[in-house]
Amino acid sequence: MSAVSSMSTLIVWKLIIMKNETVLVYGGTGAQGSAITRALVANGHKVRALTRSKKNAYIIESSGATPGYADFGDLDSLKKATNGCDAVVLTLPLTFDMETVVNWSDNVIKAAQEAAIKCFVFNTSGPIPESATGIAAADIKLHVAKKLALSELSVITIQPTLYMGNLAAPWTTPAIVHQGRLAYPLPEQQKVSWISWKSMAEFAAAAVEHTELAGQSFRIGGSEALSGVDLAKIFSVHLLKPITYYPVALNDFENGLNQALGEPVGTEISKLYKWLSGEGATWLDIDNKNAIQALDTMPSDFNDWIKTIDWQNIAGPAPSKIDSQ
Repeated sequence: MSAVSSMSTLIVWKLIIMKNETVLVYGGTGAQGSAITRALVANGHKVRALTRSKKNAYIIESSGATPGYADFGDLDSLKKATNGCDAVVLTLPLTFDMETVVNWSDNVIKAAQEAAIKCFVFNTSGPIPESATGIAAADIKLHVAKKLALSELSVITIQPTLYMGNLAAPWTTPAIVHQGRLAYPLPEQQKVSWISWKSMAEFAAAAVEHTELAGQSFRIGGSEALSGVDLAKIFSVHLLKPITYYPVALNDFENGLNQALGEPVGTEISKLYKWLSGEGATWLDIDNKNAIQALDTMPSDFNDWIKTIDWQNIAGPAPSKIDSQ
């Protein structure tokens, strides 16, 4: 047998072994966690997806995974959920309290260590800086990444740019569909390598099977970088109507999110977007080649993603003249 064929056989056997292992997914009912769960199941993995409430178990079961019940703040529940698993994919909930996340990350790491996890994938849910910025949304992820690096776990980190799904949110879509206005808190010429939840999940699922990449971090984004003007053109073609990009002022963005989600969500996310519009802009327009090659995964492009969204249904009926006055 040649050296090449021997290597191919080893790779095949490695993948077969990995498919028979169980992967624990944090945030199994969220947009990111459920996408990761589906990607892992599609790849043939056994998946235990975590939720705090049994009432959400149907979301996990419908994807072909098994629900696990645990709370970030309860170490014993995390140990029980992690026991018997071979790999972990961590996505943190949206929170801006450092003390809380320190406790959560300590519990997650302890549970993974006790279970002798072979591969730990950290989905940062967005870009993280190389040093502290004073922005909670970024610094929390940086802190967790550093703790994982010191944990002696086999950690692979993926850093998505911005999610395409942000543009299909209930507070964004009505203006696109009914007013022809795509509003987002970034300058209209700023390039972003937008990524879908599905593509992020495929990168995460691939990382589980590449334990040899432990200790590495990959920036992941879509197949092309698009400005706000570019996005408006794509929306115009897809919706068959003129769409104009509108760069939302950060103060308006902050106030709107605080009204919708409560303080300090809008305030902290607004700080993050201010950083991403300035010093952090280079984290949004990225070169994907390293991640694509290392993880053997090709992200979908924006034109493919936009066709998967039921824009009219999300937008709902157009407001009446009375409602709009």
